[in-house]
Parts: sequence; structure tokens; C-alpha cells
Amino acid sequence: MQLTVEIGYKNSCHKSEQSYDAFLEKLKLAIKNSMVRDWYKCVWISDSQSLWLSREVYSEIYMAENELRAFVSKVMIDNFGAEWHDRPEFSKLSASIELNADNVKRNVPNFANIDVNLYTVTLEGLMDTVQSDIYTDAMSSDSEVQKRIKSKIFSTTQLDKMKSALDFLRNQYTKKYNIWDKFFIPFIDKPEEFQTSLTSFIANRNHVAHNKLLDYSAKEKMLYDTHAFRGYIKEAVRKFDSENRSEEVEETLQAIEDQKEYEREAHLEIVQSEAGISIRDRKKILALFREVIRDIYRDIHEILYFNEVLDVNEINSLKDEMDEQLLFTIFNGRQELLNVYGLVDIDDSEGATSVLKISVVGGNDEDVATESIEYVNGEAEYNLEQTSYMPVVKDSLDDGNKEAVKEAVNEFVLRIMDDCETMGYSEERRAEEDWDADAADILENR
Repeated sequence: MQLTVEIGYKNSCHKSEQSYDAFLEKLKLAIKNSMVRDWYKCVWISDSQSLWLSREVYSEIYMAENELRAFVSKVMIDNFGAEWHDRPEFSKLSASIELNADNVKRNVPNFANIDVNLYTVTLEGLMDTVQSDIYTDAMSSDSEVQKRIKSKIFSTTQLDKMKSALDFLRNQYTKKYNIWDKFFIPFIDKPEEFQTSLTSFIANRNHVAHNKLLDYSAKEKMLYDTHAFRGYIKEAVRKFDSENRSEEVEETLQAIEDQKEYEREAHLEIVQSEAGISIRDRKKILALFREVIRDIYRDIHEILYFNEVLDVNEINSLKDEMDEQLLFTIFNGRQELLNVYGLVDIDDSEGATSVLKISVVGGNDEDVATESIEYVNGEAEYNLEQTSYMPVVKDSLDDGNKEAVKEAVNEFVLRIMDDCETMGYSEERRAEEDWDADAADILENR
């Protein structure tokens, strides 16, 4: 007899992590617990909630694993050079690299021309390697030892005894040091806790990567453990960076970073080309906002170019800072009449909105104008049916409010000019009246 139980919603809906349905989890577990006693076997076919939880956990685990691999690579390059994995002591690692490298390059052709050695080995294999022992390059020259070696080599004629002979030869080399103890421990504050955290991390990684089930409490525990593990790595990287930076290492690491940036940009170009959108980084979003400011400034500069009363100073370049920035000032002599400020809030995530707030402030803190310019970054996702990236959010720049800023500044300038003309006319009339009075006095005295 077989019984199939489906638990879910009558109508299809998409639950996010933020709206996790705890009641649904309790319900499915309660049903399972009430039935499992009376049935031979309970087979969990699929679980959408578990998939959502795994997605959140794996994102954090993915970041932690990359940080760990980068840390290991930095330390090994610093001590053994860029070809560190070719040492005789790392023969298992080299064999794994040789076995998997072609598959990695074939699966992702765009990255076929880079060094993929770091990405072809399992995390377990990588950590076993960095905890290996390093041996001397020469055997003992003692004549008795040489005789025993010769005897072993010539007397071993059967394949099943070859391993014993190799073990004997291997033992003739003297251990110099353990890699982990010598090169890694100095950067780790609490080695035992780090090792415990690493063991838990690898177990959690394998659990999630192999699509094993999760409930909410397990997800929270894994996230907590992963955050703690990332903390150990970041502190170790900080210590390493402050103590171990040679020029050669810097150049090698910079080359790695440049290659990663090239790969990221190449992938981004593919996404943008297929989806027909733009996904800008912080620098490019800032460049859009700077052009908005320059456009406003050009119009104001043009208005005041031949003005004999008012002037505008040079524009200050907008920076990617959290504080409000003075962009330019309109003044009369040494008197500041109007200041234009900018405040940026940039988020270069896909589909995110970035904002440039422009504030125009007159004398006595008069609020002349406050407007916002918004940029929405593009977002795309891979469509399996179309076998290409499709747009989710179109990139857009809403800069219409810059015209309101221009108009407000222009009105302010006209008002100042009217005041100046009125003041000038009054002073001219007063001068004429004074002259007439002086002339009358002179005539009367005559």
C-alpha cells in the first residue's frame, strides 16, 4: 500500500524568506510525525520551503567558501609562488587539478583561457593539502641507508609490494615542517575554534549543496555558524594583509583581481547584450548623476556669463559620499547669495534605485528648491526556455526634476537682479535729488 500526501496552498503563490510560513512547516512535520509510526517508510519527495531556505543559506556559504579559498591562495602564493600546487608533496592535488581542469573549461568556455587550478579541487582536498608536511629535497647520504634503498629497489619485483617500497623511500626524507602550523596558524587567533568552525562549515556546505532537507531552525543555525566562520577568515586575512605583502605577491594578487574583474565584466556584457539592459556599477551611476549636475551648471553659467552683478564659481565634482556636498555657489563680490548642494544614495544592485537629492539654498537659509533625480539599475535573469538572459527590470534615469532646479535658480537670479535694479534706481534718484538741492543752494547764495 502507498499513500501520497501533498501539503501546500490551493492557489499558486510565491513565498519569500521574509514571509516564511512557520505554520505550514509545523503542519507538514506534525502530519509526518503522526503517520511515520504506522508506515514502513516515509519518503520526502520535494519541499519548496526547504528549497527557499537552502537558497538563502547557500548564498552565504558560497561567499564564505570563496573567501576561504582566496585566503589559502594568498598564503600559499606568498610562501611557495604562483605554481605552489606543483610541489611533489601535493601530488594528489595536482592529479585532481589535471583531472578536472578540462571539465571546468569546457563547461564555461568564456573562462577557458584563465588559470582554473584554484576552482578545480574540492574544499576538503584543498584543506588536506594545506595541512600537509613539507620534506627535505634530498635523502640521507649515509652509506648504510643507501644500501637499504638499493636493496629495496632491486628486490621489489611484484606490483603488490611496490607500495611498501615507495613508503620506505618516502620515509627516507626528513620532515621540515607542517604547512598549516608554520604559515596559517600565525594568522588565526583561536586555531582550535577555527578548526571546529571549519569542520561544521564543510558539513553544512555539503548538506546544502547536495539538496538535503532544511527546516527554519536548521537554516538559522547554519547561517549563524557560517557568519562566525566568515569572521575567523576576515580576521585572518586582515592579519595576513598587514604583515605579508611583498611586491611580487602584490603583483600576483593584482593580476588575479584583474582577471576576476575582466571575467565579471565579460559576463556582465553578455547579460546586458542578451537582455538589452544596462547594469551599472557605482562609478557609472555616479557618472550619470555628475552629468545631471553639469547640465544644470552649464545652463546657470550661461545665464550669468555676461552678468556684471552676479557670478558663479567653478563646479565641485560630485563624490560617492554619504554627506551632503556643496556643488557650486552664486555670489556678488564676497557675498554668497545661493548655494547648490548634492546628496547621493547609490545602490548598484540589480534592479535597485539610486537617488541624487539636489538642494538649492538662498541667503538666510531660504529653501529655494529641493528635487530628486532617480536611477533604476537594470536586472536580468536566465531563461532556460529561451537559453538566454531576459530583462526583469529596465534601467532608467528619471532626471526630469533637473528642469525644476534650473527654473528655481533662474527665478532666484531674476529676483536678485530686480532687487539690484530697484536699489540702483533708488540710489540714482537720491543722487539726482541731492545734486538738485546742492545746485539750488549755490544759486540762492549767489
